[in-house]
Amino acid sequence: MPKTNRPKIVFLGTPNFGRIILENLLEANFPVIGVITQPDRPTGRNHRMTPSPVKLLAKERGIRTFTPASKTELSQLEAKLRALKPSLFVVAAYGMIIPPEILAIPTRGALNVHPSLLPKYRGASPIQAAILNGERETGVTIMQLDEELDHGPVLAHQKISLAPRETTPTLTEKLAQLGGKLLTETIPLYQAGKITPQPQNHELATFTKLIEKEDGKINWEWPNEKIERMIRAYTPWPGVWTTVGEMATQLDRELRNPKQQNLKLKILAAHLENGTFSLDRVQVEGRNPITFSDFVKGYLS
Repeated sequence: MPKTNRPKIVFLGTPNFGRIILENLLEANFPVIGVITQPDRPTGRNHRMTPSPVKLLAKERGIRTFTPASKTELSQLEAKLRALKPSLFVVAAYGMIIPPEILAIPTRGALNVHPSLLPKYRGASPIQAAILNGERETGVTIMQLDEELDHGPVLAHQKISLAPRETTPTLTEKLAQLGGKLLTETIPLYQAGKITPQPQNHELATFTKLIEKEDGKINWEWPNEKIERMIRAYTPWPGVWTTVGEMATQLDRELRNPKQQNLKLKILAAHLENGTFSLDRVQVEGRNPITFSDFVKGYLS
């Protein structure tokens, strides 16, 4: 596509998934004239205010960046966004519902890069859901954005197989790279009117939830396979955990120090071998990570 015919894009995204999509657009020389991302958030033990991965890349490339903290603040950007005269919005893991008056700004509408094979796994956590449910394949979908959640017609999709020990970070990276490439291939065809958007079969839609911290708490009555998938799906957040006391109970052992009963015990790594579930690395609340064998020696008798 000649450079003069390339759409002027405003990009909306926040985490690393969005950063990789934006990077693909820039490397393919699409003119990104503005970026909208979530505000800086406190991170780490020191709660240091940290910009999103998308904001860091946008600043590095000198792209005008907006960081509205709410839907109301996003709506208040209408005049500034209209002044940019974008022909296309591209959305990838932005993290906020986009008001109708903002969606109406670009002349060619808005495209969303979604990390699942829609209509399966709409919503906030499709990557984690694919791992949690033991899927053997997932993929990315390029769709037109409408006012409902992951509901719009599909322009393109592409499948990918999951590795046996796939984690959320590894699958996020793969799907973002796949989605970025598919997006840069799809936009020129979309601009040229060579793609007919296909409505989703809404009767087949499944939905994922916004993951919360408590979702990482292990129920030891669950099958070993489910717990092992949880550990891979909830890496790095919210993490998977039990308590020192519950672990002692599972191993039919006694605590060396009963006062440590309610300390949180994070499960950092585990594996399944011939159906046997083995813990590899753990972290007691307030302590450094250690091997599971060292935990047993130090905390149990």
